[in-house]
Amino acid sequence: MTSTYEESILKIRREKDEEIKANPLHWLNLAGLFWLEEGSNSFGSDAQNKIQHSAFPSPFCGSFELQNGLVRFQPAEGLTFTSNHADSTSRQLITDRDPEPDLLEVGTLTMKVIVRGGSLLIRMWDRESPAKAQFHTLQYYPVKEEYRITAKYLHYETAKVVKKAEVIGTETQVTLLGEVHFNLHGADCSIVAEKSGDQLLLHFADKTNAKTTYGGGRRTYITVPEKDEFLLDLNLVDNWPCAYTPYATCPVVPRENHLSIPIEAGELKYHE
Repeated sequence: MTSTYEESILKIRREKDEEIKANPLHWLNLAGLFWLEEGSNSFGSDAQNKIQHSAFPSPFCGSFELQNGLVRFQPAEGLTFTSNHADSTSRQLITDRDPEPDLLEVGTLTMKVIVRGGSLLIRMWDRESPAKAQFHTLQYYPVKEEYRITAKYLHYETAKVVKKAEVIGTETQVTLLGEVHFNLHGADCSIVAEKSGDQLLLHFADKTNAKTTYGGGRRTYITVPEKDEFLLDLNLVDNWPCAYTPYATCPVVPRENHLSIPIEAGELKYHE
């Protein structure tokens, strides 16, 4: 018989599946990641373009012009496109460092400028992505209440600002606010907690990685604990976007967050 707790986790999982299916800009819709070079970066269906995809409506559709760290969008004459901002061709493009970056739609493709380290890239989604069309549901370990555990939060008196490596070779600056400590199956574990908006990100590796879970590590987000002790629910652990696509830019697990035991809870790996 399904307990109330188990049903609450299963409900979260079902809702996540539905959100993925409904989101045309999900990680499963990613269709490319392109590093911009100084000067003109053409895009279109022709293989000679810097930014190429067969779904573009013509061999040459325009270009992204990069000059001194600023990017402008120059569509080819007659190109049909849409944007979430009315003036996207008359100014520098807004990147993902802003809450409302420019989203440029050409045919079934959507493009956005992202900043990683000191580099600018074009992230591309395809609303008709084959990977998305084949999606049905994510896979998980069975819900087990033994993975809903009491943990302790050790808040740093002074936050630590550090560099964190990303899988594409760049680095990002993150703020560490404290540590989460817990004992599981007789093993003492600790995870450095990173600020993520108004939450804490726990990014860790464990002995299930590359076996039953994604090889690049796992994550869960928690509300900043108000007290030293709190309930940590490892049944809510999920995958980084890199588990689904080669076009994501996920961070590398910090060395201090490698756990010595398997955490057989949460989301399983998406690809074999």
